Amino acid sequence: MQAAVRARRILNGERLHDRIDADTGEHGRIFLAAFRPRAIVPYARDLVRRYRLRTLDAIHLAVAVEDAPLYAGSDDIVLVTRDADQAAAARSLGLAVR
Repeated sequence: MQAAVRARRILNGERLHDRIDADTGEHGRIFLAAFRPRAIVPYARDLVRRYRLRTLDAIHLAVAVEDAPLYAGSDDIVLVTRDADQAAAARSLGLAVR
């Protein structure tokens, strides 16, 4: 985020940090799931090999496939991305994409 502040894409970095802390805190609106590296990393590695994905995009997709269903219940899983390769991989894995 510091690079975005220096480039003036974010005007008030401290305020943004405070907002993130509030939104992801105990009573916040955003739930942060625990990262399960033993399950996610091997799957992400496989995704990098099968699709044209960068490492973090593959991790994001692996979490969407492996962990999101645990929290979504009967709701659809929708991956939100601006990366065309990640979107194509997600669709091929049966996820809706926006």
